[in-house]
Amino acid sequence: MESRRIPLFPLNVVLFPGMVLPLQIFEPRYQEMIARCLESDRTFGVCLIRSGQEVGGPAEPYLVGTTCEIVAAAPLGEGRMQLATVGRQRFRVRELFHEQPYLEAQVELLPQEQPGELGTLPEQVRDATLKYIHSLLTLRGEETEEVELPDDPVSLSHLVGAVLPAPLPFRQELLETDGTAERLERELRLLDDEIRKIDAAGQSIAQLSVQPMQLDMDRFSPN
Repeated sequence: MESRRIPLFPLNVVLFPGMVLPLQIFEPRYQEMIARCLESDRTFGVCLIRSGQEVGGPAEPYLVGTTCEIVAAAPLGEGRMQLATVGRQRFRVRELFHEQPYLEAQVELLPQEQPGELGTLPEQVRDATLKYIHSLLTLRGEETEEVELPDDPVSLSHLVGAVLPAPLPFRQELLETDGTAERLERELRLLDDEIRKIDAAGQSIAQLSVQPMQLDMDRFSPN
């Protein structure tokens, strides 16, 4: 497996490969980090924060994250920047370094998944995702919308993981899952459960116990 040293950006987000992540950079330590990234390969790592905060003091990250490529950067004045970034490849942190104002890590890039034989599982997840979206919009009294889902089962599992109505630790578990089949199976169980909740909620979305799915599919880029 390929190993490399990269800057690390702990955030309160689980970044999946293919997920679009807009960022506004305003802390001096991250202004310095991004400036160095822009001078090199425009890549840093994003990990979910296990403890600590995004702003201010140090944060302890989970050890599985995703490399993030800067695809566009716009200055906002006083060193601040607006970034458009995309998640690329999962990695596992092997060692953390505190020599810079920001974290760095020696990471092991995890190989691209080979999904193998999945049977009808991708179709079941695709159908459940579309049904979830349709049921949720109907419950809200909104018009249903056309949603395009990836044909590739690995990309599908990452997209569904990124937008599932699930707490961050559960999404982190999905990111850490090495098998596409296991990830899709867990997502299908959660989708089926959420569809049952919506059906039982009748006309009141307030009866749901979780936050509704984010329907902004533009935040996912399979390329």
